[in-house]
Amino acid sequence: MTLEALRDRDPRQVGPYALLGRLGEGGMGVVYLGQGPDDTRVAVKLIHARMDAHADFRRRFAREVAAAKRVARFCTAPVLDADVEGDVAYLVTEYVEGPSLGEAVRRSGPLKGSELDGLAAAMAMALRAIHGAGVVHRDLKPANVLLSQVGPKVIDFGIAQLMDAEMSSAIVGTPSYMSPEQISGATIGPPSDIFSWGCTVAFAASGNAPFGTGSVPEILLRIINEAPALTGLTGPLRDLVAASLTKSPAERPTAQDLMDRLSGSGTIPPVEESEPVQESEPGRETAPPTRPPAQKRKLVAGVAAVVVAAAGVTAAIALPGQDDAPTTKTLSVKNPLTAQQNVLFYAPPEPAADKQARAWEKDRPADSELMAKLAKVPHAIRLAGTEAPVTVEETLARAGQGVPVFLINSMPGGDCVPADTDMNTYQNWLEGIAQRIGQARAAVILEPSSLVKTPGTKQCAMAGTAEQRYQDVRKAVAILKAGPNTAVYLDGGVELYPGAAEMAERLVGAGVDKADGFFVNATAHQATEKAILYGKALSTCVGIQLTHGRKGCPDGLRPDPAKQPHFVVDTARNGKGSWSPKKGLYKDPQTWCNPPDRGVGPRPTTETNDELVDAYLWIARAGTSSGRCRRGTDGEKDPERGIVTPQAGEWWPELALERAKNAEPPLR
Repeated sequence: MTLEALRDRDPRQVGPYALLGRLGEGGMGVVYLGQGPDDTRVAVKLIHARMDAHADFRRRFAREVAAAKRVARFCTAPVLDADVEGDVAYLVTEYVEGPSLGEAVRRSGPLKGSELDGLAAAMAMALRAIHGAGVVHRDLKPANVLLSQVGPKVIDFGIAQLMDAEMSSAIVGTPSYMSPEQISGATIGPPSDIFSWGCTVAFAASGNAPFGTGSVPEILLRIINEAPALTGLTGPLRDLVAASLTKSPAERPTAQDLMDRLSGSGTIPPVEESEPVQESEPGRETAPPTRPPAQKRKLVAGVAAVVVAAAGVTAAIALPGQDDAPTTKTLSVKNPLTAQQNVLFYAPPEPAADKQARAWEKDRPADSELMAKLAKVPHAIRLAGTEAPVTVEETLARAGQGVPVFLINSMPGGDCVPADTDMNTYQNWLEGIAQRIGQARAAVILEPSSLVKTPGTKQCAMAGTAEQRYQDVRKAVAILKAGPNTAVYLDGGVELYPGAAEMAERLVGAGVDKADGFFVNATAHQATEKAILYGKALSTCVGIQLTHGRKGCPDGLRPDPAKQPHFVVDTARNGKGSWSPKKGLYKDPQTWCNPPDRGVGPRPTTETNDELVDAYLWIARAGTSSGRCRRGTDGEKDPERGIVTPQAGEWWPELALERAKNAEPPLR
């Protein structure tokens, strides 16, 4: 970075840091060279007043800083300090002395040989640490790679998300290094950084961005539609860069893939015995590896040693929901619902019930008290939209020893309704959620109705095939199960819809053996005992099919018990069991649709006294409408209730109160 003199309007002191000069200015603010009370030189970024003026900016800023602090110090300039409470918000990072990659290439020309390999490896290692902390850089480019005495350092990671969150009308990123999904406005996840990695390596090898120059629209169109120019790249590194620049995010390698390929390709020089490699723990500095005395450029010294060591040693990475103690990839895979007895579930107060309790506090105190009790029962936390990763992070930060249960119901066409998003966008969104969960303990209820209302079956006339749906579910499970302590349960439907034998075929097709089991009763009100009987029948059918390779549930065949999946039961609305109106009263009773006089059921617990039943959970919301119930009659009113019922998914206070009053066991 080039140091400039302070200008007249620049501050001379920020917090405990004296400002010595300007290092640069970006979209979020001005970066200064600062000096701490202990005389350590640091980089201090003051946030622009126009950013600080946006609503909720400081809350978001604090969240992103906390995430950035978790990034392990592998080839990054770590976040050291921040102030989100003072008059001026600022961020302090390690000061990296040295030119940017862009400056070095413009001054001395493209990199070659081991210099280029080492640069590629160092950036991959930085991304592995960044993504491991649940952070997405969003603006990786030559200007954000500094060439220090001890090797390349990636800067400005994670905090770039703030611009996207607060200034939604602006394109975040540098056009020549942006991914196709950044351009299209799709969900941004780790694959976007991998694309930018490929662009940056291509620039380092040739001195030119891989999609050329020109106006911004021209560059963006090339990124979306054309192949990159990979001048100066050869062999395995060229292949790896080409793979990272694939248009589809799902087909790009991960940061760990880059590390594995770079360390095993033969292009990285061997480690000299005089260069011991020490791994660093998050929040602790380690001495840089000793460098050979003769170097024409002090660009990537020591990087090769770190890369080769990383091939055999699992790096310590701080992850969301964990303490700062390092964790490793070698942790055993555990289902948090079965790892111990009497699991404590975590959830914040159910938002709609909590709000209703406060609204009734003065005029209806008794109802308010009952609604407050309903709000306190742990429930499945719904993840939707761009805020889902934030919701996960905030939940895990507060969960402590509790296990949160997340509900994901966003698969395109998952409920047999055409969607306005594509599967790649959905999978990228899932990857963002999985990154935020990391190695924390969590359970995920994955896509209710996705295997009941499957395209190509009589339950769903939407275009598509059952096999494609199974493939989409299998991919979703694989993404979420990357977390070693994440349990994933698939849609098991309800009794007779479509039936245990057929439902078992769908679960087998969707890879239930790679998940932790399935869930039942999420769309019904069956009594717990009846739901368990159905779940056991379904588990047996699945076990038979996996054991014998046969469809259905033929008589005389027995499953291998080890191949019978476990399941969870939704007890949020089954306290009174299913509803049965007087025979012949209605042409179509719609017993599933806002049945009257029902109550909430058993509270979430893992103490089910049944080996196959992992837990009772509250998946469905006790106080939301099932939809407009007409029960085969003309008109809009529900003849059982005498009113027009709310649309499906809408909060219905009186229905919630009815179910709270009819709770079995009673709410306490």
